[in-house]
Amino acid sequence: MTTSGPAEEFTFPESLVELPSFVMFQVFREARRIINTLGDENLRLPHVSVLSCVAEFGPVSQKDISARLRIDASDLVTLLDHLERAGLVSRARDEHDRRRHAVTVTAEGRRTLRRRIALTEQLTDQLLAPLSADERADLNRLMLKVYAHHDPDRVPARYRDD
Repeated sequence: MTTSGPAEEFTFPESLVELPSFVMFQVFREARRIINTLGDENLRLPHVSVLSCVAEFGPVSQKDISARLRIDASDLVTLLDHLERAGLVSRARDEHDRRRHAVTVTAEGRRTLRRRIALTEQLTDQLLAPLSADERADLNRLMLKVYAHHDPDRVPARYRDD
């Protein structure tokens, strides 16, 4: 006997699929699988987060990046070393405080970030393929609402339901 749907022997227990946190984790795992098929320009999400932060808020101090993105300072140095070797950011002494480094995105960094955002949009299209544009917007709005409840300072005001 053949079936057209998924094999029941591989389905998750219903007690798990009724937990939104479990389902979100499975969707995250699927996102990681898809991004690996698209190629990632040798940049993981932490690299892209730092690059995006520097592009939007830079020049910015390493301390500010660390605080804004909640990345441990030593881990941030490793990420910045990688981005600097790739020619995507540059670090220089801050003119106003010689103890600090100001991080700036390079022209190549901006091009790479645009490509990576486009790649992430492809990922989103594949991952959320069964959803309409309105459903995608609703999903994002609901996820932001949940996240803003737990950490409102991280979500820009225009995205919060204050």
